[in-house]
Amino acid sequence: MSLITRMSLKNRLIVGLLTLVIAVFGVVATTSLNQETIPSVENPGTMVQATVPGASPEVVEETVTTPLETALDGVADLETVTTTTSAGMMTASVTWPFGEDAEKMTDTVRSAVDAAKANLPEGAEVEVLSQQLDDVPVVMFAVSGGGDGQQLSDLLEKSLVPELQAVDGVAEVELAGQREQQVSISLRPDDMEEKNVVAASVPEELEAAGTVTPAGQSASGDRSLAVEVGTEVDAIDLIAATPLRTTDGTVRLDEVADVELETVRQTTLSRADGRDSVTISVTKGQDDNVVEVSHGVAEVLETKGEELGDDIAFSTIFDQAPEIEQSIHDLSVEGGLGLFFAVLVILAFLGSFRSTVVAAISIPMSLLIAMIGLWVGEYTLNILTLGALTIAVGRVVDDSIVVIENIRRRQGTAELTISDIVASVRQVAGAITASTLTTVAVFLPIAFVDGIAGQLFRPFSVTVTLALLASLLVALTIVPVFSYWFLRNSPKPLSPKRQAATDASYDRWIARQRARAIRRADRRQSKIEKRNAKREAKGKSPLPAAIVDSPITPARDGEAAGRIDRLQQRSMPAILTALRHPWRTVALSVVVLLVTMMLTSFLRTDLLGGQSQNSLYAAQTMPAGASLTTSDEAAKKVEGVLADDPDVETFSTTVNGPESGAENSFNITLRDGSDTAAASARIREQIEDLGDEVGDVNVMDAGGGLSEDVEVKLTGTDLAALSEAADAVTARMAEAPGVTNARNDLAADQPIIKVDVDREKAADEGYSQAEVGQAISAALHGAPAGTVTLEGQERDIMIAPTHPDATPDEIRSLELPVTEAQTRQAQEEATDRVEERTEARTEEAKRKAEDDAAEQLRSAREARDSAAEQLEDAREALREVRDPGPAPDPAEMRQEQIDQAEEGVEAAEKGLRDADEAIDDLLTAQEEQRQNSAEEEQLADEQKAIPDLKGSPVRVEEIAEVDEAETPATITREDGSRQVTVFATPAEGQLSTVSAEAQQLTASMDLPDGVSFAVGGASAEQAESFAQLGMAMLVAIVLVLLVMIATFRSFVQPLILLVSIPFAATGAVLLLVLTNTPLGIPALIGLLMLIGIVVTNAIVLIDLINKLREQGLGLMDSIVHGTRLRLRPILMTAAATVFALLPMAFGLTGGGVFISQPLAIVVIGGLTSSTLLTLILVPALYLLVERRKERRALRREEKRAAKRAERDAAVAAEAAEVGATAEARAAGEADAAGEPGAAGEPGATGRAAH
Repeated sequence: MSLITRMSLKNRLIVGLLTLVIAVFGVVATTSLNQETIPSVENPGTMVQATVPGASPEVVEETVTTPLETALDGVADLETVTTTTSAGMMTASVTWPFGEDAEKMTDTVRSAVDAAKANLPEGAEVEVLSQQLDDVPVVMFAVSGGGDGQQLSDLLEKSLVPELQAVDGVAEVELAGQREQQVSISLRPDDMEEKNVVAASVPEELEAAGTVTPAGQSASGDRSLAVEVGTEVDAIDLIAATPLRTTDGTVRLDEVADVELETVRQTTLSRADGRDSVTISVTKGQDDNVVEVSHGVAEVLETKGEELGDDIAFSTIFDQAPEIEQSIHDLSVEGGLGLFFAVLVILAFLGSFRSTVVAAISIPMSLLIAMIGLWVGEYTLNILTLGALTIAVGRVVDDSIVVIENIRRRQGTAELTISDIVASVRQVAGAITASTLTTVAVFLPIAFVDGIAGQLFRPFSVTVTLALLASLLVALTIVPVFSYWFLRNSPKPLSPKRQAATDASYDRWIARQRARAIRRADRRQSKIEKRNAKREAKGKSPLPAAIVDSPITPARDGEAAGRIDRLQQRSMPAILTALRHPWRTVALSVVVLLVTMMLTSFLRTDLLGGQSQNSLYAAQTMPAGASLTTSDEAAKKVEGVLADDPDVETFSTTVNGPESGAENSFNITLRDGSDTAAASARIREQIEDLGDEVGDVNVMDAGGGLSEDVEVKLTGTDLAALSEAADAVTARMAEAPGVTNARNDLAADQPIIKVDVDREKAADEGYSQAEVGQAISAALHGAPAGTVTLEGQERDIMIAPTHPDATPDEIRSLELPVTEAQTRQAQEEATDRVEERTEARTEEAKRKAEDDAAEQLRSAREARDSAAEQLEDAREALREVRDPGPAPDPAEMRQEQIDQAEEGVEAAEKGLRDADEAIDDLLTAQEEQRQNSAEEEQLADEQKAIPDLKGSPVRVEEIAEVDEAETPATITREDGSRQVTVFATPAEGQLSTVSAEAQQLTASMDLPDGVSFAVGGASAEQAESFAQLGMAMLVAIVLVLLVMIATFRSFVQPLILLVSIPFAATGAVLLLVLTNTPLGIPALIGLLMLIGIVVTNAIVLIDLINKLREQGLGLMDSIVHGTRLRLRPILMTAAATVFALLPMAFGLTGGGVFISQPLAIVVIGGLTSSTLLTLILVPALYLLVERRKERRALRREEKRAAKRAERDAAVAAEAAEVGATAEARAAGEADAAGEPGAAGEPGATGRAAH
């Protein structure tokens, strides 16, 4: 690390220039960062919405919900699929684990839904909706005035919406409450029947007539031209002139229908401050700047407001930009105040303006480098990243303070040289690097935390990490260079008198410490003597005499040199007391830890807390089946309460009819400075006084934080049992302590008209149940027939309903469209009738022919009989001629002549009569032939008309029963099982209490058979986040341990620092309890920070103690002098951090307080207690551990010395024995040789033996 410092000092001008470059780029990066309230959080889920107009909830569940659930069950990696089914609508909330690619998962869900569309009923529309936070509108405002609603809507769509869409960064502009128009086609049944037009063919003909078909390419010379067939329909007259093909030719649409542009029947109403209005929502692109988009929209509104006139009024419902700008401003102010306080603390401790300037430079430089890193990493400037920078203000100066303090301490009275600076930096470089890396390592596990905590605080951890690493770089490069420039001149040496006074003060301090040690030894010796007297009386051995504590060795030279200042004189007695009684210090610390654990029972908890926004949101749920008019009347009563409330500045209302869920919503903006909680409670109480006629109204905070509701999910198959269980749990939760509101999502049954189709009868007539439903739906609501663009606006084409708002009797009388089966049956019946009549004619002709033949035979027989009579008469006359008799009497002859004449007359008359009869027969035959021809022509016509014959319409009552019934208004299912959710809103900080109460109450209740429960919602999210952050803390501790082991090359000393980590929570918990601040995710992040902070100063302290011991100082002296010398920088960095966080802890401006305040409180409390631990507990633990090591080393050395002495004695004895043996052998040899004088020396043998 000293290499970087040496290079920086050798290239001081380059470092200075780089400092200016960093400052410029830092400012540019700061102004270029996108701004938002909180980081964009990727919601792990999406929503599927399906609509089936006119279908009851049970029908939607059977025909839409079940097929879609089946399709979604096949999608891998989905966690839950929760469906809510209501009249004509189904919504499915699909979730997957955090960390999955949201875009990929959404595409997979969309593919599954598209595959299931084939199994859905005709007319069902399904879409997959995004649920990302980027889809929240940037700006929402209401527009009122401008004439009637239709004129206002047209004006906005033509004039304002295009201008808003042209604003840079705007992704979508949506209108709500506008009066839309559509092309309505009212069919005339009589004309259609006359013109032989089939109603079902009209939509097809309209769509085909207005379709432009691309027909490929055509070569024209050297050009290739696209071929288009047809023209678009863009006028009402063109629609009316659409040709309809029939069996009789072509008929214009206006010959059988009325075509007109009419206003769509409203299903929702929108008002601003009680006035009819149109609500406009503006959504930004994913990577666009919220503030810039908001300002662009504001400029458009200002310009268009002047153009549209004074009768057009704009009122803002929701705007993210002011909140973002205010939060950033507030946190910037708090950060600026913190920076100012930190500089004042540094100035107070260093007592030098120049040193303070050098140290203070590191703060903006570190923050600007962090800004550059955020810019490069495409992060945004929000309350979390800005809060991280504010919190980092007190920490980034830590390394610089240690470096500057060490440089000043080494400088003494001589002029500062480059070698002095390098030596000073080298001495602390390892310690500050290790301390910085330990703090950085604490934030590394957050990168692996899933859920909302990880996504929200990952930018926070990145920001703090960048700032801390930048501070280390600044401390090793920029600070040494500026120290050389600002601190190079040697300080004025002390006068001899001042130096003597300082030395005398130092000596007096040492003397006082020795005197105290002697007095303590005397007191111990007095107690030992008394105890020895008692032991002697009992015959026991006396105790050893007391010894004086090891005196502190004065250090006037070397690393431990330095005068004793007032801060040291006032602080060291407590530290020395802890060192004299290390076990008592540890015991007292354990007691403090136990008290801390007891204090945790007084902690309140939440998840993220509520943002202090001046806005509320109210949801008004109307009884099932309530009409738009009923909902509107109820909404106006709530508006009256809001209008009369003194804290309400403005409000907007959205009224929904039964087609849109019959839930009204109110967006409420409070006046600046209003008490949001008090206003919410007051409004809720006033609405409750209105009674049941306004439905169920839930007033809640409109903040962008997570929901704090505890959810009790009841699951079962029997709706009645679920309803009973939901009512019971809701009632119990409403009475539970800490619960401000309890409700459930089980709506009351709603009345419906039930059409029970007889499937056999319907099938006989050629209808399916779905076709009957579609026919009734078309009669009640109309049918879509495509779209058309009129004057640049896309309009729907609708076949107008024939029986809107029909009663049950009218539904019974509805005539259903003729089916093919009915037509086929009618044609078959007509064919049978023609065949029967043809057969009858054939039989009649056959009978007549037989009658004619019989008549002719009779006539022939009569003629024969007459001829026979005439022949007989002739023969008689011939006989008379041959045999003449007497002459005839004249009279007789006359009589005979008369008779003959009469007979002749009779014969003539008879002939005349026969002629008349013949004429009559001829006339009759002619008439019969004419009738036969007419009948044959009629039969031929009927035979020809059979293919064009259609069946007779069937009324609904002929194939179905129509009655009124009740059905659930909504049906909720999760993973295929029906479910009801009970919501309990806890009071602030009561999340864990309410969660435990919900678990206990529900478990103790006797729920109906088949009903199970699970507690979730915010409590589940809290438990998951707390567990993951707890695991992150364990990982952080391991990482910190690894860094410290690498720094100290020891395993024991890092454990000393780890033991002190739990004690750092003492101040944090105490301050949370005293300030009544809930323990949530921000507070846990603060505790996570403390893991790194608590060991930072301890690392620097232990590192100096180790260096002093390496230089030859004893254990106690090293601890005392190391603690004394590190006292000022430790207290300075702690105080700088604490004072820098005070504005945030007090929430002076209120910006981002829901995150920054708990975190600041935890860090302030924990840092205060950890500083005391660093100065008292850590030295005591170090003394215990190292003294034990020294004693063990001493005992091992004594044992080794004793063994060496024994070995030396054994060697000496062995040597003596060997020498004696040699002398004896020599003496024996001498005796054997008879040397003279050998025996005459009696002392020789004795000496040899000796």
